[in-house]
Amino acid sequence: MTARTHTPSFQPYTLTPLDHLLPPHHVFAYMSFRPEQPSEAVDALDTGLSDLISQWPFLAGNVARVEKENRRNVRELQPPTTSDLLRFPLLRVNHHQHTISDALASPVIDYEMLNVPKTLLDSNPIPAVRFQANVMQDGLILCLAWNHQVMDSLGVTIVLHALARSCSGRDRKSADARRLPMDHDKEEQARRRINQAATTSNPDLKDAYCETSYEEIRGRQPDSIICRRYTLHIDRVNYLKDSCNDLAHELAKGHSTSQKVSSTESRYKPENISSDDLVTALAWLSVSRARRRHASKHSSDLPRVSSLSRNIEVRSVLQPPLPRSYLGNSLVLAKSQCEWKDISTPREAPPVTRKQMDKETLNALLKLALMSRAKCKSLQDQQIRGLIGRVEECDDFSSVSGAPAEVIMSSLRKTDIYASDWGTNLGPLLDFDTIDGRTDGLTLILPDRNPARRGESNWEVRVNLPVEVMEEFGKDELLLWVTEGGKPGARL
Repeated sequence: MTARTHTPSFQPYTLTPLDHLLPPHHVFAYMSFRPEQPSEAVDALDTGLSDLISQWPFLAGNVARVEKENRRNVRELQPPTTSDLLRFPLLRVNHHQHTISDALASPVIDYEMLNVPKTLLDSNPIPAVRFQANVMQDGLILCLAWNHQVMDSLGVTIVLHALARSCSGRDRKSADARRLPMDHDKEEQARRRINQAATTSNPDLKDAYCETSYEEIRGRQPDSIICRRYTLHIDRVNYLKDSCNDLAHELAKGHSTSQKVSSTESRYKPENISSDDLVTALAWLSVSRARRRHASKHSSDLPRVSSLSRNIEVRSVLQPPLPRSYLGNSLVLAKSQCEWKDISTPREAPPVTRKQMDKETLNALLKLALMSRAKCKSLQDQQIRGLIGRVEECDDFSSVSGAPAEVIMSSLRKTDIYASDWGTNLGPLLDFDTIDGRTDGLTLILPDRNPARRGESNWEVRVNLPVEVMEEFGKDELLLWVTEGGKPGARL
């Protein structure tokens, strides 16, 4: 089945240096609904997607590898041919004999749920964005696959909000249909500004990136990476965050009273860490401990330091800022490192019913959270321009990649995906998920289920680790405490 539209056409364009910093593979989103009539829900998706592509035809395009100005592995977004859309239509429908929960419980990617090739070959065009409506025994899972070099998570969120609006039919019922926030000209202007932002490469972000292709990095990873989903209880996340902030103020107060400081300095108050900082630090600590336990059991070596790379959205950091509604990539990695001695080892497993956490663990969480937060806040316009320049200086545009780390963290917590109205045919969005199983250490904070009431929903995270490390991670004392011993999996 295809979306009801003619073959979309647009002017091909070269992806920006920031686009080229992302891995050249698809990212997958799983959106679960329980429509009363699945066939009507599929029709609504088909109509909505046709409306969307009519305004943003490049979403139907393909990413191709080209040579430009004697540079290799340059990626270009090109319009699809009719045969491309016959092979991978914009929307495909598949019927399954299992339930939504069964599908989301898979620890690896199930390509039967997806509308993209399992193996990506540079000799073939790679679809930029494709959808598959999976009719399950108890509902429908809309699976989105998007090429990460075309859009980042904020861009995808904008696309999903627009698709939801089209599926609901609100614009068709309105005499004054609302245009989408970005059009071809605005997108082109934003890309031009990124391309013109390059300055001489600087060393500030050198640790976060390496001169190795993503294919080489992936080739060095274990084959047995799996993906699990964990629910962190909001009360315990808030307790850990508040306890860490209290500890920071206590330490700052002790420091100021023990030294001769000016009245201005004595009024200094340490900056509070956020819940996002706390969950990031918790993942860093628990994953690092799992890796250390696994290494000790198998007498294998650990890296010299434990590291965290955090994806930071920088539309507002570049000067002048890029439009908030820009769809392309504006992600930069902020990498933090710590000594293994800073990764505390719990003395005993605390019972999950215990209401408090020991001070040693709080100290470790605070140190990691402050370290990561400081690195993120240090990102400035000139550093990003230097990173763009670093890519521009390369003869091979695939040669600069995100460096491996114990944890590679991305957060969708504030993306408001659950706020979209998908209309009566689809009904409300019940669950948003993603399954990777390809990148060691990749950890994703899933969207807030109740964005209208921030701070009241549990935190949900997806973690990707080698099988044996995941086994150790699942037994981590802090993780068990903050999940209250709950088993991994979606909560539908």
